[in-house]
Amino acid sequence: MKIAKLLTFNILIIIAATAAAQSRFTDDIDTQAYRLLNKMTTDEKLAIVSGVDLMYTHDIPRLGISRMRMADGPQGVRSYGLSTAYPSTVMLAATWNENLAHSYGAALGSDCRARGVNFILGPGVNIYRSPLNGRNFEYMGEDPYLTSRTAVNYIKGVQEQGVIATVKHFFGNNSEYDRNYTSNDMDERTMHEIYFPAFKAAVMEAGVGAVMSSYNPVNGIYTAESPWLLKDILRNRWGFRGIMMSDWDAVHHGIPAFTAGLDLNMPGSGKWKPEELAYHLKTGHITMEMLDAKVMNILRTYLAFNAK
Repeated sequence: MKIAKLLTFNILIIIAATAAAQSRFTDDIDTQAYRLLNKMTTDEKLAIVSGVDLMYTHDIPRLGISRMRMADGPQGVRSYGLSTAYPSTVMLAATWNENLAHSYGAALGSDCRARGVNFILGPGVNIYRSPLNGRNFEYMGEDPYLTSRTAVNYIKGVQEQGVIATVKHFFGNNSEYDRNYTSNDMDERTMHEIYFPAFKAAVMEAGVGAVMSSYNPVNGIYTAESPWLLKDILRNRWGFRGIMMSDWDAVHHGIPAFTAGLDLNMPGSGKWKPEELAYHLKTGHITMEMLDAKVMNILRTYLAFNAK
């Protein structure tokens, strides 16, 4: 009986945390997004799901939709001239200080606002599998719990400044060398116990606005082309309502990524272009329903963070 009560209590805590994390994504925001969606032409919809000018989303001036500006991270606003270099995020995690992680994120968010940046491409939360991984310095160590706690507070700090945080790279980015072709293979238990917790916490506790896919395959399937990852896990199990975006030129096959659940192709080049999507829309390889779902995710996030 006590165990049942404890489990019920824990479930209620998780539900409450998820509701609080997603509080930006209200019914009113959805209504506004839906109204904008209904005013958009097909060409405008096809354009907004691809990036432009390296670090921007498309604007639609006639509907008052401005483009969103992105900056690389995760340890400084690494675009548009000179910038403050923050301590690496592995050093941040090594402090075991959640309040410091929150302050770190808040300072990054403030820097973004000062530069007119709507998105920061961080934090990075991949778990260390090899000491030879070239991105380890910008991740948060090998412990899923420590990474989760650091990432949640980083994200909250950023997003309290009205800036979209982007948790990356989803997932299994264990090697920079040959990253486009090296398949990082693991069983599902390993995913849930080691690799997923930080991403899950970013979505369910911090309400992160964007998730970025990795370049690599996992178990032979590119992460940006996996319906199981992008729909079953991210959307259906964790309740993610923001933008699922690619890393730069990480869309290896356009239509598989489109149908798998990717919303935004960055920087807009490669295998996913408006004219190509228009062709596949006519042939029925993709549908207007799929396109509308992606546009809604982008518009919802745009409105939720009051992007200007």
